Amino acid sequence: MFSSFFINSLSNQSSLVHATSSRYFIINDKKIPFSPPEKDNGELFRKHQTMFLDSLGIGKNIIFRTSQCHGNSVYVLQNPNISIDKVSQFKADAIVTHLPECSIMVLTADCVPIVIYDPVKHVTGVVHAGRLGTQKKILSVTIEMLSREYGSRPEDLIVGMGPAIRGCCYEVGEDCIWPFIKMDSGKSEIVKITNKKKFFLDLPEANRREGREAGVLNCNIYADGPCTFCENQRWYSYRKEGNTGRLITMTMLRPRN
Repeated sequence: MFSSFFINSLSNQSSLVHATSSRYFIINDKKIPFSPPEKDNGELFRKHQTMFLDSLGIGKNIIFRTSQCHGNSVYVLQNPNISIDKVSQFKADAIVTHLPECSIMVLTADCVPIVIYDPVKHVTGVVHAGRLGTQKKILSVTIEMLSREYGSRPEDLIVGMGPAIRGCCYEVGEDCIWPFIKMDSGKSEIVKITNKKKFFLDLPEANRREGREAGVLNCNIYADGPCTFCENQRWYSYRKEGNTGRLITMTMLRPRN
């Protein structure tokens, strides 16, 4: 049994499956580490991937992912017959698709995993938004790609963010915070500066604001998920642990009439 994370506004969409895996699954009341490594497609990864998809009622144990590079490139999955190995060679931090029964995913361990769904055009996407990707507006670029490829309107989109490190724990250096201070302009809680000159960055809040500026309705953005650093017993946190496992965040369209 998996202790996965779901977003209510997306779970209410009957034609969409989505989830973020936790750091363990339970067999016979024992916690077994669920640890897909970031750059491995080996036997253990495939086994855990299959178990995760099975827990969601997905019988087709194929899931597409790209080579994440902290950029702002978006891969459009258009060919249902393409191999997962070929897709994995593309450097991109977001995937979008209109194909039903084709699971897509990103791997994270503090960065923000974002699921996007357009219930009008029936298309979906998943985004890996770390500090650099957020700085490069990966969410906005993905929304623009959905508009260009499928005619999606931002006001129709539902955007949900999974477990990620939050502003309570994500301390960064002054050189890293300045682009976000310029972005923030005192309008939100993206950046916090303590009296000891410590800088804290709230990546989910930065992406929430970016989504609004891209035209997504505020009521359609969920960015209040758990902090991976605070709740490290359930979620992987690279900042807290160093070399560690990864969380899978996936989305998949169900066929609809």
